[in-house]
Amino acid sequence: RFFNDFKEPEGSLQVIQSDTHLSFRSGKTAGKFDIRNGRWISYEQAGVPLLEQFPEPYFWRAPTDNDFGNEMPQRLGIWRAAAANRKVQHVKTGAQNPKGIMLSVEYLLTDIGVPYTVTYHILNNGAVRVSASMDLGNASLPEMPRFGMRMQVPEACNSISFYGRGPWENYADRNKAAFIGLYHQALQEQFTANYLRPQENGYRTDVRWVALADSSGKGIKVTGMQPVGFSALPYTAEDLDPGLTKKQQHPFNLNERPFISLHIDLEQRGVGGDNSWGALPHAPYRLTGNKYSYSYMIEPLQ
Repeated sequence: RFFNDFKEPEGSLQVIQSDTHLSFRSGKTAGKFDIRNGRWISYEQAGVPLLEQFPEPYFWRAPTDNDFGNEMPQRLGIWRAAAANRKVQHVKTGAQNPKGIMLSVEYLLTDIGVPYTVTYHILNNGAVRVSASMDLGNASLPEMPRFGMRMQVPEACNSISFYGRGPWENYADRNKAAFIGLYHQALQEQFTANYLRPQENGYRTDVRWVALADSSGKGIKVTGMQPVGFSALPYTAEDLDPGLTKKQQHPFNLNERPFISLHIDLEQRGVGGDNSWGALPHAPYRLTGNKYSYSYMIEPLQ
């Protein structure tokens, strides 16, 4: 029912468009998009940036101990940098209508030869609905570790609320003891520090929305148009990833970043296996399909 109750927001959206840029404002919310290069320049509330890095596709995760057991870093390694060398193929801007204005960016993920499309629907209240889709077609590729996007949120937004499975970390095949509810936590509660070696951790599944706020209550809210998974950590996936082999490092060796790395996923590969020395996650928790798409909305909290 949650996803059926979405109502188009009200507001007065003002748009200024040239051959190279699109700027918009609705109340205190404003943004600017580079049409030529297909990227966001700014998104802010009352002149304060809401994001330090805008959403980008991401398909990898820092290998878990079970992942090393089933040789995931070697077998699925092509996904580690699959999004890094993406090339803009086409940018399309629509005409403003009573529901807002649409922007669409078509990429080619050059490392794997697969198209990837992101659509941004700027709504009348200044919120942005992000939709991402990918069709692997006949490409002969191993399963994906995750289908999602990541962004960077100002480090001051360290108060986290979410409606989904919690309070502790949980994954698609490890979430039956985490119940759907409304949770309020600090950023420090997101990192699961009792793993001997840094790895993927701190995830939450079946999430309807997640909000990150600073001490004054300002920040962003991300609402899924379907259930999403998220993690919000002061570390990047690269910080937690030792590469192809385990390294002798521990959580205290990590240095916190001056931002929060926020992942918003449609799905992430299960973390389990019937053993830790070769068994794969069970089939329902592996990403082996050819087509993936999902949507979520980003909006200011105030």
